[in-house]
Amino acid sequence: MAQGKSKPLAELSPEDVVRACEENYIEYWRCVGSSANARYSEDGGVVMCATGLPQDLFNVVLRSKLERGQVDQRVDEVLRYFKARGLPGIWHVGPSTEPRDLGETLTARGFPHDYDLAAMAVELGPIDWSWTNSSRVQVRRVSTKRDCADWVSCLTSSWESPKEAAPWMLENACFNLSHEAMGKKHLHRRKYLGFLEGKPAGTSMLVWDKDIAGLQTIGTIKEAQRNGVGTAVILAALKDAKDMGFKFVVVLSTTEGLKLYRNVGFKEYGKLPEHGIHFDSK
Repeated sequence: MAQGKSKPLAELSPEDVVRACEENYIEYWRCVGSSANARYSEDGGVVMCATGLPQDLFNVVLRSKLERGQVDQRVDEVLRYFKARGLPGIWHVGPSTEPRDLGETLTARGFPHDYDLAAMAVELGPIDWSWTNSSRVQVRRVSTKRDCADWVSCLTSSWESPKEAAPWMLENACFNLSHEAMGKKHLHRRKYLGFLEGKPAGTSMLVWDKDIAGLQTIGTIKEAQRNGVGTAVILAALKDAKDMGFKFVVVLSTTEGLKLYRNVGFKEYGKLPEHGIHFDSK
């Protein structure tokens, strides 16, 4: 696996970078699943996290490593779990997926490949940090209860999440520092809150383990977009990663986010395919 503190990005293959993105994404969901209001599991060859929220990006199958003989049974079990709870979700079919044609099984069940996240990474050395803060845009690391509430409000607004999402996040230790402290947890993540002219406007999160550091939960409220807030919250996270000794940072980008990450210096190395899990409500 990619050694984020010992290997420079140039020594990694494109597939290594995609795997690093996949691993960091799983680490983020382990963090989310550390609270009682999310179900994280690594049972039966399937790594998944379900929150119960009615938005697909909050219920995910992250990795599947299945023997040929168990594919049909396990896929059907997971799909029944989602359907019984009326949950939309996403099933990722990344480079660690076994068997490699698992996507064909999902398509045959009525859940075709419908999207790709771009696997991206950036070397931390050559980045220009000079305008992390400007006269109109500032960033600070989240450290208070008020910051947590503002951070959650900005993220759920930027993601156009249902009304249930914000109170759910504030009960989860990954998003609320108070719950982390009450649970005596120490989660490997830092959150950053961006401000435009003094008003909360954007979010980012740095998630890491000993090998990989990556960006998660990037968002800017609609009325503050194209003002440098997204760039500022990303640079704040990258600076901390560099100070921690990481040589590069990874991210999985939506199509809409590609320009933002490219402008900061991220490059594309591959794709993480998705199969949407949506059931007819009729």
